[in-house]
Amino acid sequence: MKNICYILTFLFSSTSFFSQEKVFELDGAFSSNKYSQKDSYAIPNQLTGELMLLMEEKEIFNANLLDSEYKIKDKIVAKVLPSKYQYILGYNVTDKNYSLFFSNTKSTKFGVQIFDFKNNTSKPIELDFKLKKEKYVESINYKNKIHLITITKNSSDLNIYTFDEEFNPQKEVISLKRLELTNHNSKLISTYKVLLNTKDPLSTFIDITKIETQNPNVIETTSKENKLYQFDNQIVFSFDYNYRETKLCNINLDTFEPIFKTYNKPGKSEEGYKKSNSYIFDNKLFQIASSSQKMKFSILDLNTEKVIKEYAITKEDSITFKNSPILQEGGGMFPAFTQNRVREMEKTAKYLRKISSADLGISVYKTGKVYNVILGGTKETQSGGTFTPSFGPSFGISGTMGDFSTAWVSFNPTFYGYSNYSNTKSTYINCRFDKNFEHLKGTIQKNIYDMVDYFEETLDDPLAINIFLHQNKIHYGYYDIDDSQYKLFKFK
Repeated sequence: MKNICYILTFLFSSTSFFSQEKVFELDGAFSSNKYSQKDSYAIPNQLTGELMLLMEEKEIFNANLLDSEYKIKDKIVAKVLPSKYQYILGYNVTDKNYSLFFSNTKSTKFGVQIFDFKNNTSKPIELDFKLKKEKYVESINYKNKIHLITITKNSSDLNIYTFDEEFNPQKEVISLKRLELTNHNSKLISTYKVLLNTKDPLSTFIDITKIETQNPNVIETTSKENKLYQFDNQIVFSFDYNYRETKLCNINLDTFEPIFKTYNKPGKSEEGYKKSNSYIFDNKLFQIASSSQKMKFSILDLNTEKVIKEYAITKEDSITFKNSPILQEGGGMFPAFTQNRVREMEKTAKYLRKISSADLGISVYKTGKVYNVILGGTKETQSGGTFTPSFGPSFGISGTMGDFSTAWVSFNPTFYGYSNYSNTKSTYINCRFDKNFEHLKGTIQKNIYDMVDYFEETLDDPLAINIFLHQNKIHYGYYDIDDSQYKLFKFK
């Protein structure tokens, strides 16, 4: 448990736009054995507002189908898939069938667990579907249907698979040749290689981050060069491997037609920038470029393709558009998470030096009508092994569904986003702007993740925690072993 002073400070020093409401509780969801691994997951029905809550313990699934008012409609008990299927990728929903798609750790073999609430049955299916000369990129859900995205090796062909009711794949191929780049020998580099981990020349792993803009994202997430966004029926790939420009590829999920756009960064017309990045929010493109000598931050309207506002500083300047000190910490990015891990800086020169030697990034979210912008850089810390969140083994991520892998982020970026502040070193400033991006004075208001964090402080050893987005609201579910109840809260 964190310091009680932090809780009191939160209560008496902030104005919040959020509150939580208990919307569901279930008796006897798990055994009373505190040391038995317990996990919970949520499968939202995007069209009806129904919700399937899935509890896992001792290789058994307990599936509960809730209506849009969080009342139980049906229940199913089933055995889990074979252990080789460790990662959940997404789901299909047709009528009263909820089908969960899984893969092995290499994303080369795939299976489906079907929950048929009409006939009260469940069965696993191992799909006769294998990726041949392709690499898994990401999965997204649109209209209750999984869209599994791959790229053909050593090419620029992006493949999007959907599955019918018999789980037969339908494949759409989209050429990304316009995203290829030319190296110093004037040789074309395929989009496949662009998507590989650019920091490791020998890497064979796809390096792309799925961004969920409905909630705050820490710079640890947004500092990645390759990002994937989903806005209704559109997915947008953004590429910032070139410090002079941001490249966007917008794909319509109804027609699978791509639109390519390129937007100049400050480094295109002005020399002296070392790092750059971008972030899409509210149909606007936020761009940042920096070096140890200077920084420029701009906002472009993607509808009009015109720059709304620019802010620039040099190392000799004071930063007049910031609403916090220059902060350096070993973990969190949002105000409520700082605690004793934060140091303040005074000199702009030191801020520029720190962010320009790190992975540069922007994060944007809104509280009310105010745009909150975080500008900074982050460095990964060496933890001596695989990244493990600080929340402990009962945080709902270590059962059949696997750990914080690419596949887990694909399925639940909300959970990952909330958890992702615990293992990096960051230097940043917080800024507030109005709708025209004129700077606003005042303190940074608490955001939705701050509220979730504070709520979690009031709980005594919660188990099987799950944090997810349903009907555009953050939900927090956990098992209360003292009451032998699974409880679900909605933040609004």
